[in-house]
This record gives sequence, structure tokens and C-alpha cells, in this order.
Amino acid sequence: MRAARERGETTADRYPVLVYGLTAALATVGATIFAISPLLSDIAASFGIAPARAGRLIGAYALSMAIVAPTVGLLARSLPRARVIVAGLVLFALAWLAAGAASRFEVLLALTLLAGAATGAVIPAVYAYAGDLSTFTHRGQVMGRIVSGWSIAIVLVVPLMAVASQAIGWQRAFTGLAVAALASAALLALAPRPSAAVAAETAARMPVGPSLRRVLSHRPTLVVLLVNAIDMGAFYAVYAFVGSEARRVNDWGAAPAGFMIAAYGAGLMAVTLSAHLIDRVGKTRSAVLALAALGIVLAGLPWLVGAPAPLVVGALVWGCVQGVFFTAITALATEQIPELRGVVTAMLSGSTYLGVTLFSPLAVLLYERAGFAAVGGVAGLACLAACALLAWPGFRVAAVEGVSPADRR
Repeated sequence: MRAARERGETTADRYPVLVYGLTAALATVGATIFAISPLLSDIAASFGIAPARAGRLIGAYALSMAIVAPTVGLLARSLPRARVIVAGLVLFALAWLAAGAASRFEVLLALTLLAGAATGAVIPAVYAYAGDLSTFTHRGQVMGRIVSGWSIAIVLVVPLMAVASQAIGWQRAFTGLAVAALASAALLALAPRPSAAVAAETAARMPVGPSLRRVLSHRPTLVVLLVNAIDMGAFYAVYAFVGSEARRVNDWGAAPAGFMIAAYGAGLMAVTLSAHLIDRVGKTRSAVLALAALGIVLAGLPWLVGAPAPLVVGALVWGCVQGVFFTAITALATEQIPELRGVVTAMLSGSTYLGVTLFSPLAVLLYERAGFAAVGGVAGLACLAACALLAWPGFRVAAVEGVSPADRR
């Protein structure tokens, strides 16, 4: 063990199958909300409804996650995280298998809610498990490996689903996603687990009420949750319509829109695979700089939709800066209250989709009445506000007190 520490080796390095399984789980469930955007036109056409109405699927998915993620985090702390992840993946798969046979939009909406609930159980458990596998000093590196599942979802899964939707229909595309979820569940169920992580999974036994009060009274944790909610709400406000807008302006099918979104995933992957640099720069500083950059990127992206080449470059940059923020804020969240890591990461996921739920109606209203540029402008301003909040000196001292020197800068 001492020799491993001297080599800079983490628990994650010694259990690669487990890390692959966690990454695959995140890639599978994470693909859903990204895949819906470029497929909205196809889904709407199959039910004879407007794309704006089909966009309610994103809101439904987000709302379900916003409710379920913190609830599971509070009530399922005594269950092994791996068991929660496997059960969530199976439920996710069943929901999308049933969705392939849905004949009414209302049924699809209900199944989307169910898939969102399953995702709400899986994602925070994955984040908490990643925290169990590393010390805070190397957490950006380990978190980056697992968070790369998001980039795999966008670079690989979303384009494949877009091509499949164009070739064989969106229903079969989601059936393929369900099969991938079952494969991920099987990999995790069979993966060996370190005894330290097993112990960490069930270490906290504080009753639900006191643990919730402790989280809600911890100012740095609340700032992390609020900043994350603002950023992710702003992100999805733009993402929800960028695929449809690019298809409309450029007269594209689903496949070109899917590959355009893959450029975002390529940027995200480049960052998450180099996440050790976030440990060096400092997680708080990295998140602040990323939010400042996102304020510019989100406001400018709508002006590029009519120019495919600049749009691809813009999506690539978007992925890079969003990847920096997401990796840094997730690593920060895991260390706010270490003994309640599962609760905090569950609330982090809940804050993500609460932000999406709150931003989505505003985004739809702005898109319908003022256009995509207005959506980007408001999203950019929101990120700058989050940047100012996270850079507040009182938070930065409290949030990083007693941790790595890099994060004191």
C-alpha cells in the first residue's frame, strides 16, 4: 500500500474493471438527455406533435432526476453503492425497452420520467464511488477518468443513436441504449471491489433528518450546489435547442446534428482525460475560470449555427470549458462533508436537474418569442453570475480549508 502511494497510484489504478464499469454506467445513462436533443424532430414527427412539445421530454427527465437523486442519496445510504448502480441500470434499461413500443406521446413521457428516476439513482452513486476510490489530492484525476463517461456518451453514443434513428428509427436507437445499460450492469456486478470502498459505502449511519440538516446548513456545500444548478441549467438551455436549430438553419438530418454535438464531446473528453491538470491548478480556481469562459461561449454559440465549421469549433471549445467546470465542481462536492459524501453527490445531481427544470420553461419561452440568440445570452449571463458567486472570498476559504495546497490558491 505504501509503495503504491509513493508511485502516486490510487485505488482506482488497482481496480481498472471497476473504473471501466463506472465509466460505462455514466456513459449509458448520461447519453439519454444528450441524445434526445438531436432526435426531437424525429420523435415529434412520429407522434404528430410540434418539436417544442416534444422538448417536454427533457424537462420530464430532468424533473424526475431532480426529485429522485437527493431522495435516493438520503434514504439509500445504508445500501452498497454498487448495488444501487446496478439496480438503477436495470430499471433504466426496462424503461427504454418499453419506450420502443410506446404508441402515444403521453406513454413515452411517463417512461421518460421512469428512466430519469433510474438515472437519478445511478449518477450520484457513481460520483460517490469515485470519491471512495481516491484521496482529495488525486480526486480530479480519478473523477476525470469516470466523468469521461459523459464525453464517451456524446462522442460515441449520441452520434450512433442519431445514425440509428435516421436509418431504423428512434425507437430502435433507444432499444440499443437499453442493451448497453444491461451490459454495464453486468460488468459492474462482476467487477472486484476494494474492501476500503465497500466500507466507505456504508460508513455513514446518521439518520436522514440530521444528515439533511447538516448539508443544508453547510454554507460551502450550498454554494457548490447553487453554482452547479446555475451552470447546468444554462448549459441545457442552450443544448436543448442547438441540435434542432442547426438542423433547421442548415437543413440537416439527425446524423449531421449528432456529429456536430460529438465535437462538444471531443472537447469534454480532452479535458477529462487530462484532469490531473485541474488538481495542479486548483479545483476552485479551475471552476471559476471555466464559468467565466462559459459566459462568453454560451452567448456566442447561437451566432455560429449557420456556419457549420465555426459551429463545430465552438462546440469543441464549449466541451473543453464545460469539462473543466464539471470535473472541478464534482471533485469539490465530494470533499465538502466527507462522511456524507453520498448525500452531497446525490444533491449535486439533484441540483443539476433542478437547474434544468427551472431553466427549461424560460428557455422554451425565449426560443419561441425571441429566438435562439436570446437563450444563449441569458445562459451566458447566468454563468457569469455563478462565476462571481464561486469567486466570493468567503466561500473559497471555507470550501478549501484543510485540503491540498493547490486549492488554496
